[in-house]
Amino acid sequence: MASLLRRLFFLVLAGLFLLPIPCHGGGSLEFRTETKQGTVLLQSFCRRPAEGEAIMLRLAAPPFKTACAVFNGRNHAFTTTGEGKYYFTLIPIELDTPAGNHEIRLEIVFPDDSTLAAPVSLAVSARTFPSSELSVGSCFTDPSPDELRRIEEERALVDGIYRNRQNEWLGNGPFISPLDGVVTSPFGIRRLFNGEIRSRHRGVDLRASEGTPVQAVNSGVVVLARSLFFAGGTVIIDHGADLFTLYCHLSEISVNEGGLVDKGTVIGRVGATGRVTGPHLHWGTRLASVFVDPMSILHLPFD
Repeated sequence: MASLLRRLFFLVLAGLFLLPIPCHGGGSLEFRTETKQGTVLLQSFCRRPAEGEAIMLRLAAPPFKTACAVFNGRNHAFTTTGEGKYYFTLIPIELDTPAGNHEIRLEIVFPDDSTLAAPVSLAVSARTFPSSELSVGSCFTDPSPDELRRIEEERALVDGIYRNRQNEWLGNGPFISPLDGVVTSPFGIRRLFNGEIRSRHRGVDLRASEGTPVQAVNSGVVVLARSLFFAGGTVIIDHGADLFTLYCHLSEISVNEGGLVDKGTVIGRVGATGRVTGPHLHWGTRLASVFVDPMSILHLPFD
């Protein structure tokens, strides 16, 4: 009887540990449970848990075969920093994600093939986005057949680049801004080109004069460095862990495709190429097939 009571006590205790725990801000989600292999601890870090934001999950656990966090139907595998300091994964909160509680499911397979599957609740807060109206050349709203073919070819090229991603983490410490400039068009804004809603802004526009140097926000591999129809002179960097940054409307490109770049390397200069109304830098961040607010990655503790 005493043995049975002890077993019931530990089952109840484990059940308490597995209750969903809400995340209300950077570093506030903390989930801990005991397994026969040892303690598992999951923590979150973010600027704010709202649509369009990137969230870092850090995992401290006994040795495991695989570990991932399942969110919105996507598996986000945990990886380690280059120095092996900790395991982490990055998850995006997509635009138009409704406010409220959303489940992150932590799944771990240990060396003996035992598993842990635990639900953790992420409390997503509401966020509002304004609209803006821009006037651009008609070729950018009603492209010719030749231009449409070019657009489709470029879309296929970029999609292939995103599919051929690096799994290991290539970054080096915290992210930095690509230049010292004021945000003139924030992430998520509804863009009206010549009076028609054409898109949501999937990055931020930074004010800068033509020729201003643009630097890589972290180390990685240059996977694209060429001119595109809408984006003009464009550089895309793969930082690993399914995270890419892109830099658009450049007047000059200073790096080559396939080359490694360090954080702070000048990759090009601000211009007014592609679909623009004046010189500026469009800076985008693509995480796990979703564009997130680039400003949010500046708040993640890559240390």
